[in-house]
Amino acid sequence: MDYRRGLVMMQGAIAPEVQLALKNLETNSNPWQIPYTDRGLWAEGLGVATWAEKPGAEYLFYVGCLGSFDERNKRISRAFARLLQKAGVDFAILGSEEKCCGDPARRIGNEYLGDMQVKTNVAQFNEKGVKKIVTACPHCFNTIKNEYPDFGGRYEVLHHSELLGQLLASGRLKPAQAVKERITYHDSCYLGRHNDIYDQPRQILASVPGVEIQEMARNRRRASAAAPAAGGCGWRRLSAPGSTRTVRPRPSAPARPGSPRRAPSA
Repeated sequence: MDYRRGLVMMQGAIAPEVQLALKNLETNSNPWQIPYTDRGLWAEGLGVATWAEKPGAEYLFYVGCLGSFDERNKRISRAFARLLQKAGVDFAILGSEEKCCGDPARRIGNEYLGDMQVKTNVAQFNEKGVKKIVTACPHCFNTIKNEYPDFGGRYEVLHHSELLGQLLASGRLKPAQAVKERITYHDSCYLGRHNDIYDQPRQILASVPGVEIQEMARNRRRASAAAPAAGGCGWRRLSAPGSTRTVRPRPSAPARPGSPRRAPSA
């Protein structure tokens, strides 16, 4: 982190695609050129309340950039919201008021922008009286749970697998439909290595009738890095010299026939 800060803040050593991502973060509070006003569109038709409509809700569902704009992750956001509604959980989202958590800018090395985003969020959360936060994004989870306290943001922060586990244990949720699938779970670095969350996602999968869990050869602490976007690397050059491929919101891709389905973790 300190090395990246030195390169970015002191030497200005930033690749062009990273500069674009930082500009978008500063302008739209997401790494892509998507208006921040579209941040709550994933929830259209679900009857999910915003914090402005339900101030003082028990949980703030902090969705994050991927959960708001990426097609596969929007499916996760919608599914999680429906489960919270089914369990009768009192929650709300920020909608167009939500900002990036600050993780991408800080991991890239732009500490100034990252700190500004964190301070903006902490001021907003505290003003709104937020006490509990749940998120499906491992990066948002790690940042809000472990880094926000240094900026005065002290909340009870849960990953969605932790809250779903609690709802299953209390009987407020109970899987009823069998899913005849062989599924492997890929451990996210920011859930596993950084926060020791290994069992809860597996327990949720095991609670679904018909699911067969197949562990990867490298799992838990030995798991390989989950995503090229980790640590800001997704905004650097990912292909041969002379060409550039940046991480953008994507459509969903079907799994190959016969292969285990992967439960997404990041």
